[in-house]
This record gives sequence, C-alpha cells and structure tokens, in this order.
Amino acid sequence: MKGSDAHYLLLVDDDDERVQRLNAYLGNRYEIVRFRNVKSAEEWFENCMPTSVITVDSTNTKDLIKLVRGNAFYQFTPILLAQPAGTSDKHALPYVGIADVVDVNETAHTLQSKIRYYMDVSTHLQLAHRHAETLEQYKFRLPWWKRGIDMLVAFTALLILSPVLLVVAALIVLDSKGPIFYRSYRAGTNFHVFGMLKFRTMKVKADQQLKDLASSNIYAKNKISSSEKESLMQISSFLCSACREKGVACQRLLIDQHQPICEKLYLRENEEAAKFMKFRNDPRITRLGKFLRNSSIDELPQLVNILVGDMSLVGNRPLPLYEAEKLTTNDSAERFAGPAGLTGLWQIKKRAKGQGPMSDRERTDLDIEYARTFSFKTDLYIIWRTFFSLWQKENV
Repeated sequence: MKGSDAHYLLLVDDDDERVQRLNAYLGNRYEIVRFRNVKSAEEWFENCMPTSVITVDSTNTKDLIKLVRGNAFYQFTPILLAQPAGTSDKHALPYVGIADVVDVNETAHTLQSKIRYYMDVSTHLQLAHRHAETLEQYKFRLPWWKRGIDMLVAFTALLILSPVLLVVAALIVLDSKGPIFYRSYRAGTNFHVFGMLKFRTMKVKADQQLKDLASSNIYAKNKISSSEKESLMQISSFLCSACREKGVACQRLLIDQHQPICEKLYLRENEEAAKFMKFRNDPRITRLGKFLRNSSIDELPQLVNILVGDMSLVGNRPLPLYEAEKLTTNDSAERFAGPAGLTGLWQIKKRAKGQGPMSDRERTDLDIEYARTFSFKTDLYIIWRTFFSLWQKENV
C-alpha cells in the first residue's frame, strides 16, 4: 500500500516505546510518519499533507485538536488517543474531537483491526465530501439581476395589493370553514423543499381525496372505468398474471395503503401513473375557490415566497412532493436545475389558451427548455404574456 496511494498514519507521540510498538504492528501495512510534538508537526499540516488517521498521546492532545480541527482539509480525519493499558479513562473520550481511544498494549490483530476500520471510515468520508463538493458546483444559483427584480417587484406588489389581499382573506373566512392560507410543501430549485403559500380554495382535508380522484386526472395516460376498477379490486390478493397462471400465492407481496399488492403490479402501475395531478370540475373546490383559481388570485400569497427567496417571479412551477418524486430520472430532473417560479412557459402555452390538456411530457419539456434558455428578455416576454393569461379557460 506504500507509494502515491498509501494510507498515511500520523503519530504525534513523545513515547518511543509506544511508537516502536505501533511501528511493529502497523509498519508493514501503512506509511507511518512520526512527530514528537505538535510544534514539529505544524509544517505537515500547513502543507495539507495526505493523512488518513492520526494518533496522539495525552500530552499533545489539546494542541493537536486545535491545530487539526482548525484546518478544513483535515475535518474528516479521525484522531485516536493512544494510551497504555490500565489507564482509568481508556474507554472515555476526554476531549471533543477525539474519535476513539487506542490501547497500544492490545494484540496485534485487535490493533490492526481498529486502525483499518478508521482508515476505511476516513476514506469513505473524504470520498463523500468530494462528491458533495462536485454536486455543489452543479447546483443552480439564481443570477443577481433576477433576484433583484424578484425582491423589488414582490415588495411593491404586496404593498399595492394589500387591500385586495385583506378583502379576499375576509371572503374566505365567510365562504367556508378552515384557515385563510394553505401551505403546500413543494420541491423547487435543486429539489429544495419549502412551504408554498396560497389562498385556500379547497375544503379542509382535500388532499386525502386525491387517490379517489385519480381516474379524473387530466394528465392520466390510461383512464380506468369504474367497472374495470371494481374488477381489479376483486382479484384475489391483488395477484399479477404470472402468479395467477401458476395458481400460487404472490411471492413478491408488498403492502400499499394497508392493502396487499403484488410488487410486479405496483411497479407497473407506478410506471404508467401520470407525473402531474390536476382535475376538471374538482369537487373539493369551494364556491369562492373556483373564482380565485380561475382569476389566479389564489396565487398572490406566493409573493411572500418570492420575497424570502423560495421562488422567483418567472420559472418552473414548484411541484408537490408526490409529483416531484416521479421526475428524478435523467430525462426529467433537469427541470429542477432552473428557477422555481410563479409563472412560466407552460402557463402561457396551451393551458392559458384553452387548447386542451397538455401532456406531462409536454409540460416537462417546456420546463427543461426554460431551465436551459431563460434570460432577462425571456422573463419579460413571459411576464407580458402572463397578464393575458391570468383568467384560465380551463376549469381546473
């Protein structure tokens, strides 16, 4: 293991006998570097020399922890306190920053196993850290000009529209029981989850009716009639065709919503399920809610989300978590690599013109197109077109 890919074990220890013992047990497996005290090791740490594990004696522990933990390069390097057998605090970790205590009088096998364990831990932590740094480089960051416009417009709009917001809030209270605002947890830019605000347009506990309305989803690929649904429900133990042909009980049984279902059936249904959920003549919507939705007034509280930085004025709509989890494949996840917005491309296309339902693939493609090509000019165009699209032609 010696050479450029060697695992370095650094000893900061003034005890020659202890160092010799560690060398005898570990020298044939690892590159061992020894310093008598922290002062003599300073240059090693300043130059950020590769180090997998550090052992230190009790005399140098405090100074070493201060030196190592103050260096970001070594934040994931395990530090082991080397102590002889019989020490009273052998099984304690007397200092914050110490990973474990090493008894140098243990058998060679025990000592080697412990050091090898922390070598592996160090390697995995460093790889995970490098991977996280790589992902951080590819995270979308909102341009300064876009964030500046968002803050200015959102703050101004909230001031001007405050009387309207108060009137709408009062009407919601008079129209139906429940809170004025609805907080929907959504996945936005970089899959960041936040509570998106809307005026409540539905009856209380409306989310619990989603499963019953699945067949009315305008994005659904295959509509299932009530008779077909009933016959499916009557299949014994929810068996797939392969299980029924063999005449045996399902060998790949899952429990979904407290009901047994064959794993094969579950995966097939999940693949065929629509990515987005939206319904015509939704029975969950209140009387006032229909007007608020068609006029897009229910979206106005999202100006607060824009002001605090969860969203932008223009971007891809933040998705409910049950929709976002279906768009994590390579050909869909790119939609999250752009701004999350109040309005966007798909809102000014077929949806606003009443040209029939837009497929989930069309909507995802428009989101990806915006994430790749958005600009100041594009945003101005979308905002301009949005003013002519505020009143929806679809009753959804």
